[in-house]
Amino acid sequence: MLVDRLKSLLNVGKAEPSDRRGAPRSRVLLKADVLPVVSYANMRIVNVSRTGFAGETMTPLRATDLLIFSIGGNRFHQGSVRWVRGPKFGIDLVDALHIFSCSDAVDPGFLVSHASRSKRYPVDLTGRIAIGSLCYHSTVRDVSRSGMRLEIDAVLEVGQQVIVRLPDRPLILASVRWAASDMAGIETADQIQTLRLVCAGVS
Repeated sequence: MLVDRLKSLLNVGKAEPSDRRGAPRSRVLLKADVLPVVSYANMRIVNVSRTGFAGETMTPLRATDLLIFSIGGNRFHQGSVRWVRGPKFGIDLVDALHIFSCSDAVDPGFLVSHASRSKRYPVDLTGRIAIGSLCYHSTVRDVSRSGMRLEIDAVLEVGQQVIVRLPDRPLILASVRWAASDMAGIETADQIQTLRLVCAGVS
């Protein structure tokens, strides 16, 4: 018994990823993009329309950049930078009225003509932008109610936050729990999203 205990202590750093699982996992094979978050930047949103929003931030942005942002909690969205004028910027965003809880608003411009400019609704909201240097292609190998195991060709640090983008699914914010060779285990901030993957029986 004592010998087995000593062996397990000596091999702590050499454990295989499967030995570190805290919850039952389902095997999957999903392609995903992973953005390691380097930092966050504050932003202020001043108006929203059916096709996007306008805001202000001190972080440098460029037209056509992908913007990953949150307006509260751990739910992130992505849009495309349409224009930048100093600290002011505009974002193209699908279903913006719903995301910003303006879904009860009627956009007469949309009802009259597709070419009409979307009506803008003034808001005063704060949010944060996720900043990362590179986005990496990866494969999700298994998933549980609390996280995922990724196969990824990137150096990830324990404790680092990442944003995972799966096809046709909401963005997932997670933290790296372990990393070894080309594998990493991540714990998701919103367990409901990964639980849906498990229940869907994705394979």
